[in-house]
Amino acid sequence: MPGKILGLDIADNEIAAVQVVSTLKGYQVTACATAGIEGEGGLDNALKLLFDNTDLKSDICHTSISSEHASFRNLILPFKDTKKIKQTIPFEIEAMVPVPIEDMIVDFSIISRSESTEILAASVNKAVISEHLDRLRSHGLDPDIVDIRCAPLAAWLLRQKDTGENGILLNIDGTKGTIVLFHQRRIVLIRRFSNNGGYTSPAVSDSSDGNDSILQIPPGDVVPYYQSLGRIIQNTLHGFCVHQSKEILPEKIYIAGNGLYIKEASELLGRLMGIAVEQLDFGRDERLFFDKDISGAFRPDLMANALALAVRDARQDMGFNFRKDEFEKKRHYFGTKKEIKTASIFLIVLLCFLATDFGVDYYFVKKRCEALDQQIEAVFKETFPDVKRIVDPAKQMKVEINKLKESSVSGPSITANTTVLAMLKDISEKIPDSLDVHIARMVLDADALRISGTTDTFNTVDKIKNSLSSSDCFSAVTISSAKLDRTGNKVEFEVKLERGANK
Repeated sequence: MPGKILGLDIADNEIAAVQVVSTLKGYQVTACATAGIEGEGGLDNALKLLFDNTDLKSDICHTSISSEHASFRNLILPFKDTKKIKQTIPFEIEAMVPVPIEDMIVDFSIISRSESTEILAASVNKAVISEHLDRLRSHGLDPDIVDIRCAPLAAWLLRQKDTGENGILLNIDGTKGTIVLFHQRRIVLIRRFSNNGGYTSPAVSDSSDGNDSILQIPPGDVVPYYQSLGRIIQNTLHGFCVHQSKEILPEKIYIAGNGLYIKEASELLGRLMGIAVEQLDFGRDERLFFDKDISGAFRPDLMANALALAVRDARQDMGFNFRKDEFEKKRHYFGTKKEIKTASIFLIVLLCFLATDFGVDYYFVKKRCEALDQQIEAVFKETFPDVKRIVDPAKQMKVEINKLKESSVSGPSITANTTVLAMLKDISEKIPDSLDVHIARMVLDADALRISGTTDTFNTVDKIKNSLSSSDCFSAVTISSAKLDRTGNKVEFEVKLERGANK
């Protein structure tokens, strides 16, 4: 989301600047100012005055050039692919412009799109764009968008829900003005005109009081001006409809600029045109908010275009952007300073969380490893009590287990086929099932197998010895011990079976 956005509107006699901040709810107007353009070097002086006296430093800047520098053409192209449209437009308008097409920069706004595409193309001499950008750069400004004056204002108007399908935006600047005609909520015509119909519109008042700034002029004194203005609008509308073979019936005329000063302007023009006329009102925009100290300073008659530029969608909406081709702005890889600062703070907070999470995980993993090491050492001591020097219990345990495996597979005079399972099977088969025998323990090492248990009588112990003596797995069988247990009812015994083939 962008930070502060500056809309800079340069008219013939006045510069207006409006700064907004983009929020989740819309746009907050945080600063606004105007400066008059007077005499030689007036534009540079006005820019210097504007930025010296007001804190308008912003992250993004949108500006515009007068429509008198642009040449407009309505075209219908037999395809709808945007890339093809961009490639084709210069060839379509090459014969319609007074200078070589190589010296022009072209942009367009889409009116309608189906199987074919209707567009409003605008071409501007590259020298005009170059001069505009050089002047702004000399004052520390590098705009992201260069639009055509009044197009952003019309685009803002068409974003409002209660705006009709067809209508006219009329921006009055003294004896000059701009007509923006929209049809089916798309801009189809932009025309700059001069009106010297016997009246010069009132000069701008310096009063900060909104009521005092509206001049009280008797309707009779302005009738010639608005009669001439009405004829200009009617002739423009008629000529466009005939040329484009369309019938457009405007539902309403919206007045902006100096026309807001004259209370009778809407009523007078509406009566002359036979169309409802309404003064432009930014209060209808629910996504636009003014700071308390700004709302009184905001002059809609002077700052409407600047505000519309500030809230203009950076993507191509219904306006134009001549910062393209050789004039395209170089994008900073890391964004604006505010974005870098915000991203840095976010990254630092994220790294702190990751470091904390890693530290907590490491602590608990280390504790778990220590507990497991203690358990492994305890199992090792219990399993191999003869080993006194313990360095790496896990590794030492693997070594001892491998030794046992090797001793269980082979022994002295025993073939590789004589496994522990084979010996156990042989013992089970040699001892008769009729004998009352309970085996309690068997200990196997490289030389012998020791069997301990209980039985009913000493004679049974002898029978066990004699039965096992015939085994091919053992070379000798001896009774290591035989005695009565504590109860006197059973005989505890231990038999030693020496490993090796029975000869």
